[in-house]
Amino acid sequence: MNTITKIGLTLGLALSSSVSLADNSETTKSSNIELATEWMDYLASDERKGRLTGSDENSEVQNWLINKFKTIGLEKVPGQDSYLQKFTAYNRKGDSLQAANVIGYLPCNCDSDRYFVVGAHYDHVGVNPKLEGDQIFNGADDDASGVVASLIFAKTLKQYDKLPFNIIVGMWDAEEMGLQGSKHFVANPWVPLSQIESGFMFELVGVPLKDSLNNAWMTGDKYSTLYPTLKTELAKQDWQLDPVLDPNMGLFFRSDNAPFALLDADNATIQKAFQGQKKAKVNGIPMHAISVWRGQDHYHRPHDEASLIHISNLVSLAQSLAVAVESLSPDTKIQWLDNEQFEFSRPQ
Repeated sequence: MNTITKIGLTLGLALSSSVSLADNSETTKSSNIELATEWMDYLASDERKGRLTGSDENSEVQNWLINKFKTIGLEKVPGQDSYLQKFTAYNRKGDSLQAANVIGYLPCNCDSDRYFVVGAHYDHVGVNPKLEGDQIFNGADDDASGVVASLIFAKTLKQYDKLPFNIIVGMWDAEEMGLQGSKHFVANPWVPLSQIESGFMFELVGVPLKDSLNNAWMTGDKYSTLYPTLKTELAKQDWQLDPVLDPNMGLFFRSDNAPFALLDADNATIQKAFQGQKKAKVNGIPMHAISVWRGQDHYHRPHDEASLIHISNLVSLAQSLAVAVESLSPDTKIQWLDNEQFEFSRPQ
């Protein structure tokens, strides 16, 4: 501090001001790390019992999320009287379960009527009493990490006076039962689908490899201009955004981005197109998933716990993506790209 103070006194008020801004930025990051740690410890606690859709613990998380939305300053979506979008989900046995998406809104304070959607799923797979030892699937990385990243993303954007898009933050339920929460939203949208410009879901963003800090990847990188757009903006913040981890894993179709991107395509058509058998015509919104997971064995295992999460890297990713989105020009258009598998069009 003494050295910085001397430099500021020597070079004058302008430099002193810039140092002050830098200090504020570091203070914010430190505060966000503390908050993210607290939020992760809550979501991935044994007390949440794996956040199974329909459970009391899952309902508790809904109320917790609403509280965090209010604290951050996320509003209810215009025209809605609740943050909760309730629906009936079904487990593999066909049992009906009470479920709900938790959805918040951040106005752009601009003339645009377009939306950018960001989110994650807050449910996980619960408890397996047949296991010896640890029976709780805490789901710290899958996908408490995405929930925490979404909250930090929203908190970061809240500091700006104006944004290029209105922001929808969606916390989806019943993802582990077949993307049911995001499917319900696109079937019963709270904003016109034709006005959603683009967006992404945070999916397993908490456990990077030791040699892959400040490095993430995006699904469907060949499908739209969102990938090169975010890649360019993130590079300015020393973050590298790579193409999808493994094109053969079909990860574009396995997260909550898929119901947005594939509005009218059935599974058989998608499968044929993905396997290169027949190019499919698909109506949808350029929506993707961002992750840092690279095959580590904690996926859907009881040891996916908070102790695995690299909180500072998670916070840095969320903040950097928020800055990237805020930096976009108000006239930015995210376009579907020509590719070998799908002929995409947008909802009208």
